[in-house]
Amino acid sequence: MNGKKCRTKIYVIFFIVLLFCISLMRKNTNETENGYCPSDTLFETVYIFNAIADAKLEWKSVEYIVINVLDGSIFQSVFECCIFGDNKSNMHRSMAVVKDTFQHRFMQPELTAKQYVCYIENITFKAMHIGLVEIGNSCDPCVTTTTIIYPVVMEHGAGVCAKIAFNYLNHTTLIEWFEYQILMDVDTVVVMLQYINDRAFRVLEYYKQKGLLTILPYPVTMPGKTDRGFESSNWHFEQSNHDEQIAVYTCQAFLEGYELVTIIDFDEFIVHEQFISYKTMLKTELLPLYPQAAAFTFNVSFFITDWGVSGVYPLLTSQYIKRTNPRFERYKNMYIPKRTQHVNTHEVQPKPGYIRVSLRFHNVVLHHYRKCPHDLNWKYCMYITPIIDKKMHTLMSRLFINVMASKEQIGII
Repeated sequence: MNGKKCRTKIYVIFFIVLLFCISLMRKNTNETENGYCPSDTLFETVYIFNAIADAKLEWKSVEYIVINVLDGSIFQSVFECCIFGDNKSNMHRSMAVVKDTFQHRFMQPELTAKQYVCYIENITFKAMHIGLVEIGNSCDPCVTTTTIIYPVVMEHGAGVCAKIAFNYLNHTTLIEWFEYQILMDVDTVVVMLQYINDRAFRVLEYYKQKGLLTILPYPVTMPGKTDRGFESSNWHFEQSNHDEQIAVYTCQAFLEGYELVTIIDFDEFIVHEQFISYKTMLKTELLPLYPQAAAFTFNVSFFITDWGVSGVYPLLTSQYIKRTNPRFERYKNMYIPKRTQHVNTHEVQPKPGYIRVSLRFHNVVLHHYRKCPHDLNWKYCMYITPIIDKKMHTLMSRLFINVMASKEQIGII
């Protein structure tokens, strides 16, 4: 009798536990259907912009995924990666390792630009979606995820990172910039698109269709509570550099499989005195002189548009020919990805054994076409005695023909 009573009690307890589990499952399902996911505790504090796989020729060789985020979590938060296959039918989890944390002048932004790395060497399926959870939380399919990008590998390719396209861009000047990159034998330009005027958007779409441009999204509504944007009138001193760094992180991961990469804006042109391509310059001039180099930093000649047009219409580079002496200011870099550890807009940290070289006296310089900067170093901008530089007139005819042909193809003449 005692044995029967004992078995009866066990059955009752088992039945109660079973009902409790079913109740929890139903509750979890209802919460997911209503837009609430119990494991998704980071969606309001950690903003995932994209996830990019290790640059390998085959997906089976990929060792890790890089996640680029703006992180507003508390200090020393620990996350895990939830990695899913197609249709989230397969799942793998691993620790999220901090690859890089961006710092700008010891400022404390609301959201910090970070890169997390999730290692996937041991999984047997192709990783398609990835998300982050706080350590200990389950990897429910309802967790916020992003689709993993598998970048192209171009062992001898030249890539350009144009960071973020926003607000208004002159469509003719934009075409001129792209056509110059083509003359420099650039293989891929990467830009994150926030919002832009219609004609400039059509230009971007044109070069995307030609296979030169890769466009990745940047949200129009900025994450977090800080009111800011990329326009100079809405630039936030503490936060906006972190917002911009997301684009640099994205480019770094996307162009990891290229031979060389440079980070420049749409009003900047890398100009060699003989107009040789970036790849030729690297192989025939720079690396023979500096075989241990991971990156090269260019001096900048500022072509100040406030000084007026003194050249020939209609191209930007032929109209504005008054410049400053080359300066080591607001400089930009060309770097070799396989030799480089960390990158931001103006700085490069080489891997151990390699160096960054400042090209103070070399025959290549960055041409920057812009208005007088609003800072103390340029207080007397309008009183500087400019130098007349007609170097770009050498390319004017060829560049003009290419620009007009592209305008006709786009349909915005």
